[in-house]
Amino acid sequence: MKGEATVTEREALIAMNRIQGLGAITAKRLVERFGSLAEAFAQSEAELLTVPGIGVEKARLFVGERSLARFEDELEKAGRSGVKLVTWADDEYPALLKEIADPPLVLYVAGSVAALGRPAVAVIGTRHPSVYGRDTARRLGFQLAAAGYAVVSGLAVGIDAEAHTGALQAKGCTVAVLGGALDCLFPRENQALARDMARKGGAVVSEYPFGRQPDRQTFPMRNRIVSGLCKGVVVVEAPLNSGTMITVGQALDQNRAVMAVPGRVDSPAAQGCHRLIREGARLVTSADEVMEELQDLVPGTRSAKPAATSEEETRRTDLPLSVEERAVLAQVGGEEAAIDEVVRGSGLDAGRVGALLVALQLKRLVRLLPGGLVVRAAVGR
Repeated sequence: MKGEATVTEREALIAMNRIQGLGAITAKRLVERFGSLAEAFAQSEAELLTVPGIGVEKARLFVGERSLARFEDELEKAGRSGVKLVTWADDEYPALLKEIADPPLVLYVAGSVAALGRPAVAVIGTRHPSVYGRDTARRLGFQLAAAGYAVVSGLAVGIDAEAHTGALQAKGCTVAVLGGALDCLFPRENQALARDMARKGGAVVSEYPFGRQPDRQTFPMRNRIVSGLCKGVVVVEAPLNSGTMITVGQALDQNRAVMAVPGRVDSPAAQGCHRLIREGARLVTSADEVMEELQDLVPGTRSAKPAATSEEETRRTDLPLSVEERAVLAQVGGEEAAIDEVVRGSGLDAGRVGALLVALQLKRLVRLLPGGLVVRAAVGR
């Protein structure tokens, strides 16, 4: 039997965000079952067990922690520190970010909340860039900010910091997404940079409640927010096995444009970019080329590209594809299909199919969807 909700939806979101182990997917299921998260806070464990996908462990965790996860504590700390809390229930929540599969329940924002709703481009890369990589990231940050884009990155040393700095030098807007709480800012050497960003029209953002230290789990999680706030992601320098490539994967899952800057052929830091370019990412060397790639995706930037004609559609289907890419593409139709089915139909191993699907998405022939699904991309996208 349903109880009476004793908190507002906003308060419920802030409280649930403090419960580790329960996130956006669980919150969505609770809302679908009870009509609101606030109503879910009034339910018994037995009622919670009627929610699809909520097992005994999560139901007990929710019941045990919901009274301890005090939203009042977060609001009090936020008020003392000048931090704004933006939840799903607030009009200021970025519309683009809300579209991803697992949007943060709450955004802790130091600086301008409005900065999160601006047309944005992520500029990301290695923590150990070359001089060329540093110069390129700073130049792109400057050019994009001067053109009116918010430059989004992760405040890490290296490419991230250079992109933020370039945007500030252009007196533009830049947004940093942290891998820990705002009061546990990392890395310490970029604290002054973060203060400048928040003070000069940009923002420093975290999904984590006060006191949460960054760790190996939180950094990969923040990457989905970096790409989720943007219509496109530019990789400046990145080794093949790096956190930057995780962000690229998140961007592809979210149907964002992926671009890469070429580097020296003998530089390990450029190998990730070169691989992306080989697999179909747009090669870019300036902000003009980035804006050209995004002009059909971001409202208000130049003119929109016209819908593809039959001749253009023919060119799309004539893209150079390997035998394996064609075998995988043949298993993907206009309706959503499970990637497991594509694996079985193609006769290739799962790891190889995953890599081929990423390549096909970069060529805009398929779209990877949340939940392990794939579908043919619409012509003219």
